[in-house]
Amino acid sequence: MSKSMQLNYLSEGIKGRNLRITVVGMGYVGLPSAISFHEAGFPVWGLDNSEEVITSLKAGKSQIMEEMGKAFPSGGDWDIFSKYEDCIPDTDVAIVCVPTPVDNLRKPDLKPVSESLNSIISSRNPDSNLVIILESTVQPGTTRRCIEEALSNSDDDGEGLFIAYCPERISPGEEGFGVGDVSRVIGAETKELAEELSALYASITKGRIFPVSSIEVAEAAKLVENAQRDIDIAFSNELSILMPKMGLDVEEVLAAASTKWNFHRHTPGMGVGGHCIPIDPHYYIEIAKKYGVDSSLSPSARELNYSMPLYNANEVFRLFGGVPDKVLVMGYAYKPNVSDTRETPLKPFISSLAEAGVSQIMVWDPLVGESQLPESVKKINSLTEISSVDCIVIGTAHDDVVNLDWKWLFDISNSSFLYDSRRCLVPEKMEEIGWNFHAIGRPLGAVQ
Repeated sequence: MSKSMQLNYLSEGIKGRNLRITVVGMGYVGLPSAISFHEAGFPVWGLDNSEEVITSLKAGKSQIMEEMGKAFPSGGDWDIFSKYEDCIPDTDVAIVCVPTPVDNLRKPDLKPVSESLNSIISSRNPDSNLVIILESTVQPGTTRRCIEEALSNSDDDGEGLFIAYCPERISPGEEGFGVGDVSRVIGAETKELAEELSALYASITKGRIFPVSSIEVAEAAKLVENAQRDIDIAFSNELSILMPKMGLDVEEVLAAASTKWNFHRHTPGMGVGGHCIPIDPHYYIEIAKKYGVDSSLSPSARELNYSMPLYNANEVFRLFGGVPDKVLVMGYAYKPNVSDTRETPLKPFISSLAEAGVSQIMVWDPLVGESQLPESVKKINSLTEISSVDCIVIGTAHDDVVNLDWKWLFDISNSSFLYDSRRCLVPEKMEEIGWNFHAIGRPLGAVQ
């Protein structure tokens, strides 16, 4: 079959919603994506190498689904698999949404991507067409190189194989930034393929679709997006350290600066977490080194953001007047209203408390399970369990935290010291209740 006939097959399959789509990786990106394509009318299979994940999904259980507020699909055009050979041979489009972490030296770890692409190539039907779309964050050139390596490790000559890159952009837990909302960038091996796949992604989002000239442009765009965000957040965090020393509240300063039309505001805090911002800049830093560019901004931003949990712990000690004996940390997830604890800055924050001598650290996070917490902490299932604490720290601005009856907690906790590392509470209201209230970037008690 000629390339033009193959693309026509793809075009007709998108219009008729009869392309079989397999999404590899049933996490915070893959699962919502799979459901969105199914809701758009496509037959969809989900694939994950974790038997625990598969068992949970087949039983209709998923914290991700609960946070999305959606029900599981059903019927013959939806299924979940754990083995590539059970679904890839009958797949038309394979979308890869697997993690791209860093190793202990903070170097890119492409093992999940390489293993997924190798498994897809070795399992596909060589007599059928297959489009592989990578959504995971990688350095420019990675998609082509990994596909070429997978082909070289097999007897597959690549006939009927198409490749593209479309970086994921969703923000779990944030209204208006889900799969169906965000714009997408698509790079493919040909302009014609990019245009066809633009139609595919247009079926699941109301955001704009931007086809670009190459796979490498799309790969680079993803790195730039998150490296820039990390730098912006680092500057806000730096301001939260500097402004109080000048007797200024960083939030008031940022609010004033935001009145300028081109100012992009970020809120300082405990640090950054999740699968993108703490990780992706390292992919950028390493490829800059490869091409002989001595990047200074991104490494500095990373180090500053890495330092924020320790800075917040030291602020708690300074403002409290020493190391408290018992600390209640409210929230452990890396961002509000999700259960995701990947790279949460609360983990190093809690380690800093323990290393300084805090004897009992309690964590209350209604979205996070006990197995997700460090063994050294005590999980509090209900705030009624609190008899007495020396210090309360807001770690995550969950709605359940922000909307808490703070007068009630003040009365039962036998503590008046409250530190807001997320700037999610109104200081005046807390002080009116009676709290000895402190917050990151707030000048009260700051060293002048």
